[in-house]
Amino acid sequence: MRPEDVPPAAHLGVLLARVAEAFAGATSRASLHAALERIVVTDLQADGFALYGVDVGAQRGHLEHQWGVVLTSPSRIGSNFWDSFLGDAVRELTPRFIEDVEAFAREGRPLARHLLENNVHSAALLPLIIEGRVQGMLTLRYLDRRTFDAPTQSILSGIATQCALALRNADVRDELERRAERLTALARAQQRLTQLSREDSLPGGIAEAVQLVVPAARCEVFIRRLDSLERVVCLEHGHMTSADFAPLADVALVEATARAGVARLASHLQDGVEVAVGTTELCAPVRDGNRTAGVIRLLAPRHQAFDSHDFELIAILARHAGTAVETARLFSLQDLQRQRAEGAAEVARVALHARQLDEGASELLHVLDRFVPSIGKAIGVARARDGMIEYVAASGTLDGLRGHRPASLLALHELSPNGHAVECTDLAPLAPVSLQAGLADEWAFVLPLIARDRTLGVLIASAHRTGPLSRHHRITLERLSASLALAIDALLLDEEERLARDREQLLATALTTINHPIFILDRVGVRYANPAAAREYGWSQNELMDMRFEELVVSEGARGAPDDDPTIARDTNGASESPPAAGAHPTPPNPTVIEQRPRASHDVHRRRDGSEFPAAVAISPLTSQDGGLLGRVLSVRNVSQERQLEEQMRHTEKMVAVGELVAGVAHEINNPLTGISAFAQLLLEETLTDDQRESVALIKKETDRAKGVIHDLLLFARNTERAAGPVDINDALGQVVRLRAYPLRNGGVDVQLALDPSAPRVSGDAQKLQQVLLNIIGNAEYAMRDRPHRVLTLTTQGHGDTVSITATDTGKGMPEEVRRRIFEPFFTTKPNGVGTGLGLSVSYGIVRAHGGTVSVESVPDVGTTVTIVLPALSA
Repeated sequence: MRPEDVPPAAHLGVLLARVAEAFAGATSRASLHAALERIVVTDLQADGFALYGVDVGAQRGHLEHQWGVVLTSPSRIGSNFWDSFLGDAVRELTPRFIEDVEAFAREGRPLARHLLENNVHSAALLPLIIEGRVQGMLTLRYLDRRTFDAPTQSILSGIATQCALALRNADVRDELERRAERLTALARAQQRLTQLSREDSLPGGIAEAVQLVVPAARCEVFIRRLDSLERVVCLEHGHMTSADFAPLADVALVEATARAGVARLASHLQDGVEVAVGTTELCAPVRDGNRTAGVIRLLAPRHQAFDSHDFELIAILARHAGTAVETARLFSLQDLQRQRAEGAAEVARVALHARQLDEGASELLHVLDRFVPSIGKAIGVARARDGMIEYVAASGTLDGLRGHRPASLLALHELSPNGHAVECTDLAPLAPVSLQAGLADEWAFVLPLIARDRTLGVLIASAHRTGPLSRHHRITLERLSASLALAIDALLLDEEERLARDREQLLATALTTINHPIFILDRVGVRYANPAAAREYGWSQNELMDMRFEELVVSEGARGAPDDDPTIARDTNGASESPPAAGAHPTPPNPTVIEQRPRASHDVHRRRDGSEFPAAVAISPLTSQDGGLLGRVLSVRNVSQERQLEEQMRHTEKMVAVGELVAGVAHEINNPLTGISAFAQLLLEETLTDDQRESVALIKKETDRAKGVIHDLLLFARNTERAAGPVDINDALGQVVRLRAYPLRNGGVDVQLALDPSAPRVSGDAQKLQQVLLNIIGNAEYAMRDRPHRVLTLTTQGHGDTVSITATDTGKGMPEEVRRRIFEPFFTTKPNGVGTGLGLSVSYGIVRAHGGTVSVESVPDVGTTVTIVLPALSA
């Protein structure tokens, strides 16, 4: 403003009012700068201006805004601000008006020469003062020389005062807006924290929320693990950096904050680890209830130092983060409980539907993988009687353990003597010796599976050494261990029941296939009878099981017990009971008494049709696992065939003895008879009277007859070699019938032949076989001598590899006691002088020598049938 243009004093108020109005419309520093530009050009007619920010404490000033004549090196002004006339004005709190800059330059004052270099010749230095405090500096620049009289100085001073007020108001508005923005950011951050429901995502979410409210050069989140603090998140200028590799500054303030539970703000006065001088550090505790769950730390350089508002916001945010930690913990606990419930339900489902232990254990591993992923798992079960663990299911890196056992039975007990879960750094004790060399170098979580106070098995979950299972996963496995143990227990019980059913089925099959009767008795009666019993006795199995066993016994024979006198049986109290006296009726056993020791009995049993048979009964007690008596098991064996064999054996032995006796006697008698027969023949050649000749002839006849008997005896006694050759049975039988035709015809016997023309030949001695047939026909003829109807039927029949010859007569037959003895030597029913009793004995020996059999069936007053069966001659 030129001196001549200075407005009169009357216009001072108008000008100030217009300036005040312009500043009042400025709502921010940017709009204030624009208002200043208009005022400087229109009202003050300056060539330029500059607005400086002033830090009295630091004795520095910095260029905030300039317009019009611009200094070419504003940084020089900032560095020389306090030592120049600008600093003088600030220190003196008084405006300075420089009409001649060149004069100041000659005095060597800082910045004066710099102003001249930019063609500035006059300047007004106006401190912006409010309530005695400098808010800044406004400088007006003039290219020509100006004179500042009192009115002008008053106007400029007033404008400076209004500018200071406008700057303060703009700062207040800016601060309010900044606070509003930060509070909005705080609300958003709090909302974001509220949405965090997972513990693993909580540290990162807290750091990002802090950056929304107070952006810092570095933001770190520490969480408490056991007794120490661990940095888990590090943000560098808003970007996530690995907490493991980011440099870690001194944590003394972090630890102090965690101990005290109070936010702290500090400025580093000296260099430290990753901290420069002047760095400000803000730490706020994250509280979960009454404990410090973690710490938020912010680091900022000096020029971005935190203020009290930052401190308050971070403290608020830390408290909200504590609430988020508690909420996340509750959510995590709820989620963990849900997972455990689902896991327990899945485990129960597997135990319910699995058919076999190995299959069920493998499905259990799949269930566990859904809730606790790991690189390897194995389930071992103590299924053997020796208590050794066997791995029945395995997956991942532990799959090789399947089907193997640990090297030592004591391995698990040594790892976990109290039955609690343990962390294992060496897998060797858990593996067989053959696999230990190839085991991976892994960390493992070993969890004994205990149910009903008994260790049923073990669960192993392996992981890399650098990343073992999290605490969350370990707790999940521990909480599921009870369900797993119950599932394994159920699977083991199912397996035992299946094995028991298999054993029962095997036993039932064995009892069914045994071809002699088996009875199981309890104190009431028959509990079980096998099919062989039904076949033997004629009652059905159900009918037998409705009866008492004593109903099947006709009479009881001798009984015996191991290591005891066989004539004494023991009752349940160990007392002896003597056998019944001879002729006394046997007393049926008391059905309520069950023998405690095995014994044997030989009884006579009755079938449903009334027939009887001798039976050998083996009786064994049936006891429970605790030794209690449940019943008895009876094994019945029909010994009829054995009795017959025994009788045949005795008969054979008797025949052998008789044969040996006969052979000796025959030799002794045959020699004298030969002499008598020879001398009788010599006497017959002499001249004798008729009476003498008749007597000698009788001697000769009887002697020859005796020799014939001796010959038959020798044939019976000797095992002579037969003249083997093919024999046609039909021809042999026809010859015998023709030889006996005359006596048969005189005896009135009607002979009927039924010969099988296709019957094969037999190998043997034809003469001896004819002797057998002659003997049988002669006996039949004698048996029919007094019968009104005399019919003899002779039949031959081929049966593949045998030939049968049957002779059936209509004689008087014979009773059973006679039939049993007909093959005994010298046994005969004929009167003395008619038979020797050796015919059938000799015939029996001839047939047996030919490899055949002789059987006789006879019914008194009906007749007798003799059947001979001989082996056919092979083609």
